[in-house]
Amino acid sequence: MKKTVILILIFLLSTSIIFQFNNINTEATNNIDIELIEREKRNWEFVNHNAFATNYSPQNQINADNVHMLELKWAFPFPPATEFLKYQEGGIAFEGAITPPLIVDGEVFVASNMRNVYSFEANSGDMNWINIYEHNWNKAKQELPEVAGGAPHIHGLQYINGNLFTSTLNCAVDAIDAKSGEISFSIQEICKNVEGNYYSWPMYEGIGKYGSPSHPGPIYEDENILVVAITGATASWGGGRAFIDGYDLNTNPPERVWRRFLAPPGEGDPEWALRECDKGWFFSYPEWKESGRMGIPCNEVPRENLINDWGVPKHYTSSVAAIWGQMALDQETGIVYFGTGNQGGWPNQTHVTGPNLYSSATLAVDVKSGEIIWWYQQVARDMVEGDTSWNTVLTELNINGEKRKAIIKYSVTGLLWALDAATGEPLWIYESPILKSRIDSDGVTRGRTSGHPCIGCDPRTQDGYWNDVMSHYDMKEKKWLNYPSKDWFYWIPARAGEADIALNTDLERIYVPVAGGVDKAIKADKYGTLGVRPGQDYYIDTLSKNVTLYSLDANTGEEVWSHFIDGVAYRGGVMTSGGVVFLPVADGNLYMFNAETGEIIDKMFLGNSLVVLPTIGYTKEGEARVFVISGGRGAYAIGGMTQQNIPGAIYSFGLPEGYIQQEEVVEEKIEVIEQEVESQIKEEINEQDNQIEQEDYTIYYLAGIAVLIVLILIIRRR
Repeated sequence: MKKTVILILIFLLSTSIIFQFNNINTEATNNIDIELIEREKRNWEFVNHNAFATNYSPQNQINADNVHMLELKWAFPFPPATEFLKYQEGGIAFEGAITPPLIVDGEVFVASNMRNVYSFEANSGDMNWINIYEHNWNKAKQELPEVAGGAPHIHGLQYINGNLFTSTLNCAVDAIDAKSGEISFSIQEICKNVEGNYYSWPMYEGIGKYGSPSHPGPIYEDENILVVAITGATASWGGGRAFIDGYDLNTNPPERVWRRFLAPPGEGDPEWALRECDKGWFFSYPEWKESGRMGIPCNEVPRENLINDWGVPKHYTSSVAAIWGQMALDQETGIVYFGTGNQGGWPNQTHVTGPNLYSSATLAVDVKSGEIIWWYQQVARDMVEGDTSWNTVLTELNINGEKRKAIIKYSVTGLLWALDAATGEPLWIYESPILKSRIDSDGVTRGRTSGHPCIGCDPRTQDGYWNDVMSHYDMKEKKWLNYPSKDWFYWIPARAGEADIALNTDLERIYVPVAGGVDKAIKADKYGTLGVRPGQDYYIDTLSKNVTLYSLDANTGEEVWSHFIDGVAYRGGVMTSGGVVFLPVADGNLYMFNAETGEIIDKMFLGNSLVVLPTIGYTKEGEARVFVISGGRGAYAIGGMTQQNIPGAIYSFGLPEGYIQQEEVVEEKIEVIEQEVESQIKEEINEQDNQIEQEDYTIYYLAGIAVLIVLILIIRRR
């Protein structure tokens, strides 16, 4: 009797499949239930798509075969920034937006540089709401250690549990309800009364300042803890002591449960670099080139090179810069991974000693306690802004036949690292061929940095990025890149890796844009400032600006293909979906490449510089759309066509009306039906299991699955 019940169940569920399939056939091809589309496919919820920051959407409605057919569906020009100054006393106008748009269940969200958050219908572009940012900058500067004037640009927006979180700025976090646009909760005065945030120098005595934007942090779901990053200095103003916090969202208002400092207190800490030494690694470019060693354990570094890190007392302009790349959070382990910016005070480090932990580094931190699990400093004693911000990718790699969780981390230096997620041990490093020494048109050999006549011609002298942590001179005596010379030197190439990368987890490919030809003329002027040639552009033209897109094997870091674009450099991010790699470039074009071969499929010209990562998601009607932002900031200096900040716009591109293929709709619904039916069969069999012998259980379960497979094959054939 029980066996008969199971067979009847299989028959009824199979009939359900046919009934639901018939319903699919009667639906309009451009109007499917968005809830039946897998969340990973239909939404783009984080800055870099998902909690692992991969910049990869598994949707396939827009793909390599039809991407050339994309057409404009709607556009929204951002209002001039001056329209919002009345809401920001003491502020300045900063045009447009540079945050990648989010797509959540058919709605699009984007934050402008004036910190306003917009909600649109993905299908039509109709605005649902706008949350206008109001802030009294003058008052904040009096009451808080705040220095940033106006509305510094915002790098990030993300969606978690019905709320939108924008980049952290002005010592506060706002959670905006995604449905209404109203504030759900707010955390204020985060940087007030920060321990160790006081400096006493001949030129300055007072509290270190805060203000530059950091990305919104993730939430650890098990304990409902929000990670918040606050940044210190990046340039000449008084640098606040940088830190990250953990906030318990179960309390109202949210309560801080831990704080992890990223720089020592103002009075200094002689053993700062020694306290977590057993957990860390240093990258040494000379060591890697000469011996192949990819990381030096901290406990192998001479103590005298690490003692008094940052100086004692610490200089008031020296702190860790913003965390403006998306953090990656492993919900299984409760570990958050992130990269930090450069330290303030570059390129002149007269008053700073040591490797400057934890600037220009990648860290793994326990979200429950704030404890550092491991750290890996990509650039020790950075003198050329070689930060490791931008997205931190968490994935699983096959290393010598063993599956290992890994972190993929890009740096402004243009190098790419794969690190073991459990220990921080380096697994592989990739360096683009364009980053090696070159001979310019004037016949001079120039490497990563180049002075007069030639600094940077071999690994041991490529010391702009690559001060050697094992060298006492590099850590304690050298004050600037070409010290003791006071001549100009070239920073070559400047900001080679200032971009978000993408990881296609299905193809196991990484996509990395590397910019070349954007050089700077620099000399170490008075401490905390750059010596810029009077009357001349800070950027110099020693080589044609260019960008190369690389595809790498994620497991080995080996190059699969590359595509060179001359005449323009790059800043922003790369996105991949549907077998296509989307690359926005400052020449005004959105380039589209075949993800497997590197062949250029098509490009769209949008009229001004593109420096923002494009995103992809579904409308409520089940139609995939690509969203692109133009304008928002000048890109002339990196070879772009826009010479000044302009408001720009957000664009929505989709396939022609009626094009969406019936087979794609059927595939998506059948996938859901398969899962539902298999689950119901298992549940019913489990209920009968106590009265059926184990061999019968197996036979009838397999029989049910076999019937299910046959029916699905029939449906697919139909």
